[in-house]
Amino acid sequence: MRPKSEELEEVTITADRTLQSDQFQTTRMSTNSLSGKEISSIPVLGGEADVIKTIQLLPGVTKGADGTTDLFVRGGAADQNLVLLDGAPVYNTGHLFGFLSVFNPDVLDKVESINGAFPAEYGGRLSSILDVTSRSSFPTKTQVKGNIGLLASRLMIEQPILKDKLSFTLAGRRTYVDQVVKLVGQDLPYFFYDLNGKILYRPNANSRWEFTFYEGNDVLSFSNLPRASLRNRNITTDFILGNSTQTVRWDRAFRKFNSTMSLYRTVFQYSIRNTYQENSLYVTSKIEDVGGKWLVTSDSVHHRISLTAGVEMIRHQVAPNRITTAGEISDILKSNSSQPQTSVESSLFVQGNATLTNRLNASVGLRTSSAYVDRTFYYNLEPRFSLRYKLDSVTALKFSFSRMSQYLHRVSSAAVAFPTDIWYPVTRNVKPQTADQIALGLQRTIPERNLFVSIEGYYKWMNQLIGYKEGASLLLNVDFEKQLVQGQGRAYGLEVLVKKESGKLTGWLSYTWAVAERQYDAVNGGQWFLARYDRRHNAAIVLNYQLSKKWSLSSVFEFISGSRFTPIIGQYVVPSPTLVGVDLIPVYASANSVKLADTHRLDFGAKFRPHPNKKFQGEWFAGVYNVYNRASPIGIVIMPNGDGSFRYEQPGLFGLLPFVSYGFKF
Repeated sequence: MRPKSEELEEVTITADRTLQSDQFQTTRMSTNSLSGKEISSIPVLGGEADVIKTIQLLPGVTKGADGTTDLFVRGGAADQNLVLLDGAPVYNTGHLFGFLSVFNPDVLDKVESINGAFPAEYGGRLSSILDVTSRSSFPTKTQVKGNIGLLASRLMIEQPILKDKLSFTLAGRRTYVDQVVKLVGQDLPYFFYDLNGKILYRPNANSRWEFTFYEGNDVLSFSNLPRASLRNRNITTDFILGNSTQTVRWDRAFRKFNSTMSLYRTVFQYSIRNTYQENSLYVTSKIEDVGGKWLVTSDSVHHRISLTAGVEMIRHQVAPNRITTAGEISDILKSNSSQPQTSVESSLFVQGNATLTNRLNASVGLRTSSAYVDRTFYYNLEPRFSLRYKLDSVTALKFSFSRMSQYLHRVSSAAVAFPTDIWYPVTRNVKPQTADQIALGLQRTIPERNLFVSIEGYYKWMNQLIGYKEGASLLLNVDFEKQLVQGQGRAYGLEVLVKKESGKLTGWLSYTWAVAERQYDAVNGGQWFLARYDRRHNAAIVLNYQLSKKWSLSSVFEFISGSRFTPIIGQYVVPSPTLVGVDLIPVYASANSVKLADTHRLDFGAKFRPHPNKKFQGEWFAGVYNVYNRASPIGIVIMPNGDGSFRYEQPGLFGLLPFVSYGFKF
């Protein structure tokens, strides 16, 4: 017998990972990282995987009303979060009037929520950066993935054209509630849809191009209903709201540095049209951004120093509120429009990361930001600084300071944010908002348990915050700038995160203790008061257990303090202006002096993969949202007691809701 050897071809397997524990080796803190797998494994409303709902379970983030996509981060308002999809801003993050996010979970690669210690390349908002990145790896073969759920269905295809050089991804999602109710003889004239696409092109080993687009709309149209289903044939209502983004990105590796250049366009707009007999009301609003960013990074300055520098410019075109009326209604509500505005934001930034000793790392950055609008120029310096001191091989102490400026704000017409809220830039009278934040944290890894532990405390000062005069009316108001006031705020708190990212049991435990306060000279007698979204205690336990290759279980428990409101504590009588009767004038307590009831909720889900190793893989996901049927309060109503007195009641939303979905890929 003679020996015979055969040499096999080399096989290299590479993958990008998104781990919270990776931050331990850097100066980064106040950042929450999630992978697409983590997002899709959590039971949420309707069983539809949702990045926003998952972010709300992490420390430092407070949600608004139950089921909505509002984010309130470290004492900031909902409009103080910059949401990016592949580098392009997204202004409306919710479908189904805020109950689902606009991000299709099938296309997600990773998500980072930066709540402090901001890198110099980010700016434009005070509270957080939510950086959402879609899948950007070249597929090796045709892949199809889909899901059929109770609220929506989705389908995605990844197709290579030239191996490791050219490919495209296309994904779509649509709710079909309007079609389902037709089966029982009813009409529901509402639907939403998303379209996501990405083209990848790599001409050579040192260059890479990406083109990304997103289109999503919510459509409510009573005009499309059969006439017989309308109570009055002369009544129609049409409502369309949507986002669209397009991004072109070019990555180029040079000998001593890497360059990333991106151009993007984003549009958010809505239109509402109502007609009744000869009367009509038409309301529109739109914001369009065109921007570009150039980022240069270098690790070859020194073996202990790396540098990042760049420039960014954005042109905002805002048509805030345009109202057109006809018929008798025009005698009450005149056709009018807010003054359109064009603003240009620009920034220069540089940041250096250095290893000073074997134990000490530092990151120092400076961002200069400016805005030109209405022949007015604003300018701010935004220093950034962070330190990491290694106590031992598994424990590090971190400190950070950062300043942020914001030149764009959202004008909300109600206590709960609606998709139809108006975005508006700074003006001569409305100054830019600014915030300074310091944070101190302790991070520790426990390798033998695959655990990452983080404890952080923070304090934030905010100036020129946007608020509203007492009794302000913003609904269909084209002159809303006169209703705005500016003041100051402060927020401080403690955040704890324990996360396990590998093994059969994965998940995290989070807890946040937070205080958020405001002060405006024209509100609450000029005294400090708690913000509406001051929800003192927030806690969540998220668990996922892999029983076998076929079965996995997941659960979420959440506790959150009630939001705050200003109650009516009495009424007094005054003669009416016509002198033929009397009017009741309400008497209010101090601003936001009472809070709604605390609430908690348990969700449970189970996944079953009948054939995990076959080319065609199906997956059933079933569970229950709000297992013990404890509805969360969404507001307050005043009810009479029968003896002339009144009481407050807290109506809830979303009791026990079972869900089931079927996913597949091949």
